[in-house]
Amino acid sequence: MDALYYLRYVEAAVPPLVFLLSLWSLLESKYSARVTWWTALGFLAAECGVQLALLSWQHSLEFAVTLLPLSFYLPAILCLHLLSKNHFFSTALVWMLALLGSQVLAALRKLMIYFATGPDLEWFSTLSLLAAAGLILLLVYRFLHKPFQAYAREQEGGWPPLLFLPAMLLILYSYFLSSTTDPTATLLLLFTALSAFLVLSRLIDSLAAERRSREARRQMEALRRDYELLRRKLELGRSYRHDMRHHITVLSTLLQKGDAENAQHYVNQWQGQLAGAETETWCRNAAVNAVLSSYLSRARENGCTLETKIFLPEEMPFEEMDLCVVLANALENAIHACAKLPEGAPRNLRVSASLAGGRSLAVSVENSCAEDLKFDGNGFPIVPYREGHGQGLRSIAAVAEKYHGMFECSCKDGMFTLRVALLNTASHQPQTRSRTGDVVLAGLLLCFLINATPTLAQTLETIPILGSVVRVVDLRTYTWNWGHTGQTVQTPVLEGDPDTVDAVDAEIKELVQQMEEQFRWYASRKYQGYAAEDISYEVVRDDSALFTLCFHTVINMGGSVDYSRYLTLNRETGQMLELSDLFQPETKYVSAISREIKAQMAEQNNAGTAAFFLPGGIWSDEECFQSIAPDQNFYINDENQLVIVFDEYEVAPGSMGTPEFVIPTEFLNGMLVQPSFLQ
Repeated sequence: MDALYYLRYVEAAVPPLVFLLSLWSLLESKYSARVTWWTALGFLAAECGVQLALLSWQHSLEFAVTLLPLSFYLPAILCLHLLSKNHFFSTALVWMLALLGSQVLAALRKLMIYFATGPDLEWFSTLSLLAAAGLILLLVYRFLHKPFQAYAREQEGGWPPLLFLPAMLLILYSYFLSSTTDPTATLLLLFTALSAFLVLSRLIDSLAAERRSREARRQMEALRRDYELLRRKLELGRSYRHDMRHHITVLSTLLQKGDAENAQHYVNQWQGQLAGAETETWCRNAAVNAVLSSYLSRARENGCTLETKIFLPEEMPFEEMDLCVVLANALENAIHACAKLPEGAPRNLRVSASLAGGRSLAVSVENSCAEDLKFDGNGFPIVPYREGHGQGLRSIAAVAEKYHGMFECSCKDGMFTLRVALLNTASHQPQTRSRTGDVVLAGLLLCFLINATPTLAQTLETIPILGSVVRVVDLRTYTWNWGHTGQTVQTPVLEGDPDTVDAVDAEIKELVQQMEEQFRWYASRKYQGYAAEDISYEVVRDDSALFTLCFHTVINMGGSVDYSRYLTLNRETGQMLELSDLFQPETKYVSAISREIKAQMAEQNNAGTAAFFLPGGIWSDEECFQSIAPDQNFYINDENQLVIVFDEYEVAPGSMGTPEFVIPTEFLNGMLVQPSFLQ
């Protein structure tokens, strides 16, 4: 028994643990490793304290599990946003993927609870859950860890398209896991989520691979252009060497004639042709030189005036592909901007690149542009949308983010300037960014957890009562449902004297709040099932003397519990009628009514028509009916008789519903106030 008890704790801990490990795997922290580790350890210590406090407070595992969305998941998500260096939406995709994995395990746990009916199956359930957790973590570490970080950098500043699929699946899970246990539906939902998780993993991996392939193709294209240029120059050089003797003959003839001026002019033309055959070298790094050669040659062909200051060594402390991404995108954008200028307009292009201290690279590209530009909050130019437009600058920004550097664009006096700085130290802190989006996310997530997670549902609105005491003129109904968990509340809209309206309003409001509080108590202990509450009313009596409303409440949790509460208004005084108001002070009406009820219970038990909780049967003394409460639930029927009402299970088994007992007025003579409603 003790072993099974601890197994339930293990099963309950698996989904949040997988969630936390998935977050850690996908997190790309903006802080140093030391700060990140200490923050994570501090969070774990705080969470252990919170969970132990919840368990010791209620002594209920399911109660603690029910509160996990608020006590664990929400704090973990906020901590993730504080640590993550990725954009707001990319970080949101991290915890959505992690939540999806934990929800898969929650569905599996619910399915196992349905099938596990013995000790052996309990062990099998736990082992299956642990195996599934291992599989999910393997998928995260194997297929998502590095590819996701590359994907997040590429999506920086935008809304990742993949965000919608896990978001919709999480909503779907929340809805169906709040319904009655249908093993087939739960199993299908489980396989659907697993399939989606696999597809997302492979898709993110393929998108990252496509990005690498795209940049590699761009670099190869630059190298191909450089090779073609070099090949043409080599062929031109061979042609010049072949014609060397002809040039020497021409020069010799001119000099023999004493025509030094034409000889010099011929030599100058020859030197210009030889210069065209030389291979242009911008820096010692082969890959970077290929990109510069290709794009700067295109810039000359487009009529650009070049100013270059390139000081780069052969060995660079950065990945060559990343350097080529920065230079190729920057120069391509600059050439396109110059090409758009009208004929005759100056087309200036200034390029500088230098490595300082062997660890920091500074790149600057300035080019003429047709008009001044405006920039958004992320520093990107605001331009009309075109397919693929602006992706180059985002790729440059992603590289700068990768190396904890800087990316800046500006436009002034017809010159567009792009500056990029890269650092090769991981300890350097990136620029701070606005956390407004994180605050908004926290608010939205809190609302979602409270309203979409059924066991945390709280009524946040006051009950819309506009009633009175004369007659019911309308019906006000509000319904809250998520899966099979939810509430349906019907309350009357009344008309009449304002003072009386206020009195009835307060009574109804307090009554409904008590019923809803009872529902929340049950809901907080039904994490693996569902809880539903229906509150309705009926008019029991409406005449010149009394107005009586009965509110019926049914709470379903697999089984059901029924409650009834009666509100009776004295029309003459405009006050709500209590049981004690019917009797003179100091009279022993409680014991008199209790004796009559016990007599009626015994009579029905002896006749075999009831099974009330009375001494002498199978019930213990604590379970047996002893006495009514001074404020016992009651109403006065149309024959002006007192009717005492009990809740289901209060004095009899649930099969007997909510028992009622009519008290003959003669048993109450001498105790009633005069005049009396009881005749």
